[in-house]
Amino acid sequence: MGYGQKQNQERIDSLLAELTKAKEDTTKLSLLGDIMYAHVYYKPQEGLTYQKAGMELAQKIDWPIGTAKIKDKIGRLNWRLGNFSEALKCHTEAYTIYEKANDKYKNYVLVEIAQDYLDDGKLTEAETYLLKSLNLSEGIGDKKTMVKAYDILVYLYNIQGNISEMTKMMYAYLKVSEDMGDKQSIIHAAYTSAIYFESIGNNMEGLKYLKLALKAAKETGDKIAESNFNSYIGGLYNNLGNFPEAQKHYSAALGLAVESGDAKMLAVAHRDMGNFYQSQNNFTKAISHYRIALGKYKSITDKEGLAIIYYKLGITYTSAKKYEQATKYFDSSKTFYDNLNSNLLSMGDYYAGREKLAAATRNWESAYENYKQFVIIKDSAFNKESLQKLVSSQMQYEADKKEAAAKAEQEKKNLVAREEIKRQRNIRNAAFAVLAVVLLFSGVVFRQRNKIAGEKKRSDLLLLDKELLLKEIHHRVKNNLEVVSSLLALQSAQIDDPNTKEAMLAGQNRVHSIGIVHQKLYQGTNLGAIEMKDYFINLSESILDSFGAEGKVNIEFAMEKLNLDIDMAVPLGLIVNELLTNTLKYAFPDKQNGSVRIKLEKRTSGILHLEVSDNGVGKSGETKGTGFGGQLISLLTSQLNGKMTEDQKNGTSVFFDFKLEKVA
Repeated sequence: MGYGQKQNQERIDSLLAELTKAKEDTTKLSLLGDIMYAHVYYKPQEGLTYQKAGMELAQKIDWPIGTAKIKDKIGRLNWRLGNFSEALKCHTEAYTIYEKANDKYKNYVLVEIAQDYLDDGKLTEAETYLLKSLNLSEGIGDKKTMVKAYDILVYLYNIQGNISEMTKMMYAYLKVSEDMGDKQSIIHAAYTSAIYFESIGNNMEGLKYLKLALKAAKETGDKIAESNFNSYIGGLYNNLGNFPEAQKHYSAALGLAVESGDAKMLAVAHRDMGNFYQSQNNFTKAISHYRIALGKYKSITDKEGLAIIYYKLGITYTSAKKYEQATKYFDSSKTFYDNLNSNLLSMGDYYAGREKLAAATRNWESAYENYKQFVIIKDSAFNKESLQKLVSSQMQYEADKKEAAAKAEQEKKNLVAREEIKRQRNIRNAAFAVLAVVLLFSGVVFRQRNKIAGEKKRSDLLLLDKELLLKEIHHRVKNNLEVVSSLLALQSAQIDDPNTKEAMLAGQNRVHSIGIVHQKLYQGTNLGAIEMKDYFINLSESILDSFGAEGKVNIEFAMEKLNLDIDMAVPLGLIVNELLTNTLKYAFPDKQNGSVRIKLEKRTSGILHLEVSDNGVGKSGETKGTGFGGQLISLLTSQLNGKMTEDQKNGTSVFFDFKLEKVA
């Protein structure tokens, strides 16, 4: 038996022992409710075996609040089992009793009603009940319920793609959690912070918060939170390409899920393991894990989970070139999304998957339409208005924290001043005079400090707003370049002449190479520079895919991390694009296997050295073309104040030396 299971069983055994000793019926009824609640995340089906005894005892002693407690726990057990309609019925009946008795617990039951709606895919109703609960809880200072409502609202707005409202709720959640000083609340607040930072592309900041939350979860013995945090950390490492760390955390999450036997935890853990193997192009293992996750999501009727897992299966089958199965799973995903009454941000990923399938099957019109839907959803989440609200929420949170710190510091100073006055009672007149001078000086300093702080706050806001708007510009440029690339693909599909078709493909690749630069700029933390190794890897993968050369041509990147500004990165990307394209077209005839080596380094002499070499047939092989690529390389080399040389030994090697002053 795992640690978490043992801990839950010990809690249940302890409650059962108390139940046998209890004499008052009201005490027995409360204990029955606690026993049922202890089963929610452990053995919910077993927990329901106590509902008959609980309801009979409540009717016997005619205690309305006791009846509400039992109905509430029955609802919670049904929620965990995925019986959302029955859960909603029980929670609504409990709420009616609490409201009639004017019991403050009614506000917490509103949150549970909202969660019933949320997990049943009814997001509008969930939002209504959460905001109602939050409003009532704020009125009576019920921070425990406020924290729970904020927690779910952050999740709800995140899956809706409502970034500005998610940010607002996240900072409110953080503030209330810090005010409470409750470790468990702070853990979940840190988790929501990580979701926020990941959603705006700041994976490293997200990792920092998640690791803090994971450490706290381990200390408190919260196995469910520990599994969730491991799963999310694995996802961020997967996004960053650190696959050993990703696998370590994904495996830890799966182990905890298996230990608990909880269907929801198992569904998430297997889904994430599927993501890991999908990123490694191990489609067999990815599909195996996705299918297990699918079964678990079906067992708890999780509509959002089913929508996501179906489109992930669709993407995986597309990558495995099994297009008929991919279409079937995408259709199933769309059916679930249509029943979710909200524009979920994750549906943007669904349209991206559909676009990939349509492109793979050369259905260019469908590819373009799906790509348009993807852009519409993404732009609706990250438009200028949303970004400005995001900045405003962040600045307000920081201002509130500074104001609270200043207030606490001032209260501390006032306490010291009162003690000083008491100690020097015999020299009161002199002390009053000194104190008056000190207070006058302190007031001037305090006003000046506030004035400076206000100016700094406005300056910080303008700077952050500028950075976010720059990110938005790069995002829009990248999207527009993708549209241009899609239009070129549509146009080329209508052309029969092979030479013209080849020229159109070359144009697509050139546009895409520039688009990747802007993508790296808006996703990264440095708006002025591109990390070239990561850029070349993405560029090469795209070119290999366009020529269908994955698995046949291996590309080695012999370089350390090196940052260049956009004026240098774009021409270098175009040069590598032309050379790699020529290599794939001419160096390996008859679809032979081969290898390419790309090297980029900054030498001590201030020279930036670039090499692109292959082990192909060399220029002795047959080459054709307009010569435009060679002219473009010469023009770009001259633009960068560089010199190009070639070597035809054992293939073709092209060397460049650039005199660049802006290498980071």
